[in-house]
Amino acid sequence: MSPGKGGGHPAGKLGRLLSSAGGAVTVQFVTAGGSLVVQAVAARSLGADGYGAYALFFAVLVMITAVQTSWVGDTLTVYDRFDPRIRGALILSVAGTVVAGAVVGAVVSVAMGLAGVAGTVLFALLVALWLLNETGRRIFTARMEFWRLTANDGCYLAATFAALGLALALGAEASVELLLAVMCAGCLASILLARFRLPAEEYRGAPLRGTAFREIAGFAWWRSIQAGVRPTALLVARVMIAAFASTAALAGVEAARLLLAPALTFVNGAGWFLLGDFAKAERAGRPMPAPKALRACGLMAGIALVMSVAGILLAGPLGGLITGGAFTVDRVALIGWGIYAVCFACTLPLASMATARKRSRAVFTIRGVESLIGLLVLTVLLSVDPAHASYAPYCLGAGGLVSAAMLWRMLRRDDQARRRRSADVPEGSAKAPSEGSEQELSEGAHL
Repeated sequence: MSPGKGGGHPAGKLGRLLSSAGGAVTVQFVTAGGSLVVQAVAARSLGADGYGAYALFFAVLVMITAVQTSWVGDTLTVYDRFDPRIRGALILSVAGTVVAGAVVGAVVSVAMGLAGVAGTVLFALLVALWLLNETGRRIFTARMEFWRLTANDGCYLAATFAALGLALALGAEASVELLLAVMCAGCLASILLARFRLPAEEYRGAPLRGTAFREIAGFAWWRSIQAGVRPTALLVARVMIAAFASTAALAGVEAARLLLAPALTFVNGAGWFLLGDFAKAERAGRPMPAPKALRACGLMAGIALVMSVAGILLAGPLGGLITGGAFTVDRVALIGWGIYAVCFACTLPLASMATARKRSRAVFTIRGVESLIGLLVLTVLLSVDPAHASYAPYCLGAGGLVSAAMLWRMLRRDDQARRRRSADVPEGSAKAPSEGSEQELSEGAHL
């Protein structure tokens, strides 16, 4: 943003802020809406067991993506990606995570016995393409160009559905492998479009020697592990349900989650925007105080509650639309996913602010303990009775309120420490945080 724009009328700033926030949420709804349709096709055409297998595949993809995009995407957002040393580290990170992600995807597919050779190869290819596409998506996010990202995601959905429609029209039988293949086609189309729509400076190379890889690793390592906690916990819970109960039981729980996907999508979209906004304020030397995140928690939790109640009330007609009558939606899990969405909304703004402050290690510790306790409780419940699979979202969501309280306490203490430091600086000698101070924060020095 140019200086001229920065000094514009407050109404203009508010308009741009609302536009960016609306775009951030809209892009999540476009992406999740398309994913919902693909998953509904899987639920209707593959049956309970087939959809359960697809849900496990998708959970693995989400987990790998969360780790990769937090290492690469959040570094793009929080650090100066045009600094040659940072840029070189990012290039190495993208290449390494794409290869590693594809390998992990193939290994997990074989270990879990989800598909044959063709399915495993397709899934490894999908992971690689998905991560490349996600990198382009996060560049749009770092540029705060959410509406342009929405159009790019629309291209992915259009290409995916076109490929799926063409394959079915030519007589292909619906299968997990077919869904993986058409998702590959959609990713490829989106990657090519992003290459033409993003400016050349975003693809400029950088020296691969003497990079800032170690400097960003202190932040990115803990951030990627932190971001992987929630999807990993969800994946483990799904595997446990499939093992203790069945993939059919997992299908009922997953169908309930799909009905409340709009609420979860809203929370994710708002979290995307908040991280970028908090990080931008930190880089400008004008960090936002913790009460800003707390107000966002209240607003997001209220909206998530309203959307969850709407989803629960509409479960009757929409449930049959999603499952096609092949199996039933788990009503107990349905209410649990609503509670999960509200608790998630209470935690995410505070976690985003802590991440922007380079406090990923502390966030990981808090969220990790929360998820571990939830999984332990779920393990006990499933051991007693496999029918307790319905309680999975309760186990994974309720601890979010405790995490929110701990994050709030940490951020308030940070604010107090910053005010004390500001009071100790002689008037006229204040300066923006240096690169060194950012590294100090990334190492969790100010606890």
